Amino acid sequence: MSDENIEIVRRIYRTWGRGDVPGPAELFHDDVEYVNPAGAVEPGVRYGRAEFTGAVEKVFEAWEVWQGEPEEVTAVGDRVAVVVRYRARGRGSGLEVEGRESALFTFRDGKVVRYEWFHGEADAFEALGTPR
Repeated sequence: MSDENIEIVRRIYRTWGRGDVPGPAELFHDDVEYVNPAGAVEPGVRYGRAEFTGAVEKVFEAWEVWQGEPEEVTAVGDRVAVVVRYRARGRGSGLEVEGRESALFTFRDGKVVRYEWFHGEADAFEALGTPR
């Protein structure tokens, strides 16, 4: 299942990079959770597909362009940690930013049931128990 989960994570980033948010519905469990880290503009957990969709759409509405490229991906059991290099241009401001962040995806029944993103590129791997 690990290889399949890794491919799902890569597919999600490809679709987000095309502006297709929140991504293909068949990849997300009905009970999916979206977790913003402490220090995020809106920290906390969003529960269920509707709240997940709202959270993802809110993030992307600020960006005219957002591209994320998974640079490092590790699967352990039903979880996948990823370092993402992102490049984005602000909607309206035209401000261009780039950097790295990490995310931890948890799967159940072949679908994403939890998405946690982190400011630090090593944070998801620490949460996975495989420090970089």
